[in-house]
Amino acid sequence: MRAANVLVTGASGFIGVHLVDRLLSEGNRVTVLARSSSTLPKGWHDRVNIIACDDFSERGLRLLLRAPVETVFHLAAYGVRPNYRDIDEMIAINVALPAALVRLCAEWGARMVMAGTFSEYRSPSNRDPLTEDSPLEQGKLYGSSKAAGGLMASAIANGSGTRFRLLRLFKVYGAGEASHRLLPALVTGLAKRERVAISAGTQVLDFVYIDDVIEAMLRADTHCRDKGGIATWNVATGRAHSVREFAESVATAMNADPSLLGFGAIDMRKDDEPWLVGSPDRLRSELGWQPSIGLEEGILAAVAALCRA
Repeated sequence: MRAANVLVTGASGFIGVHLVDRLLSEGNRVTVLARSSSTLPKGWHDRVNIIACDDFSERGLRLLLRAPVETVFHLAAYGVRPNYRDIDEMIAINVALPAALVRLCAEWGARMVMAGTFSEYRSPSNRDPLTEDSPLEQGKLYGSSKAAGGLMASAIANGSGTRFRLLRLFKVYGAGEASHRLLPALVTGLAKRERVAISAGTQVLDFVYIDDVIEAMLRADTHCRDKGGIATWNVATGRAHSVREFAESVATAMNADPSLLGFGAIDMRKDDEPWLVGSPDRLRSELGWQPSIGLEEGILAAVAALCRA
């Protein structure tokens, strides 16, 4: 993408940090909307315009966002952590906020790239890769709210002629994930030669390395700028790997004793699905994107970065 004025929400999160670093490296002028500057990397403070915000309503955003931007990367979400289930907050952040941002983009003549999630899809009845037209979640709060937010934002963009791309991200992994997530928990425990409590590990997911995800986002923005309109794409590899495979690959990358992997020591989470693998065909066809980093290579890179930290 050409250097531009960019607004990023969710910049303090795992994916957001990687995105902002890449945007800065390419000379973009980045504004970050965050609840507190203390949650952001210290190295950004003289390179990024930080707007502290605790009112994410459309009215609140209008008071803060005076200067228009060219692109909005909307990554903010509520409910990623299983214990975050405040319904009012979920509606405000996952449904109302993307709608408000699209309306602002329409006024500014800006475009928007929104991060969705594979949790938007209903658990499939077979083992075919999920496409963008697969049935959406209706029974779980996080997935349903994210699906509703993406649909609403897309509809508003379509009606207002705003350029919009929704990227449903599958299981993103890499250095910088929150400590409670699988990869950093494994690395921390195995580095100490401690037994790591894991579920049975039978869940089959589509793991996508963080660098490939950031590349997809930037290409989506360029496509949005050049082609206009709206589109929804899966960011997936189409390759199925179990959580057990993932954990064993981390142990291998660390030369750790695989007996330290405590499979079955904890129960599956309520929202865990047995099989969620995406089809990248539409993204490959329309954007020319395909994953460049396989699971073993990605785990090796992530483990090396985490062990250096």
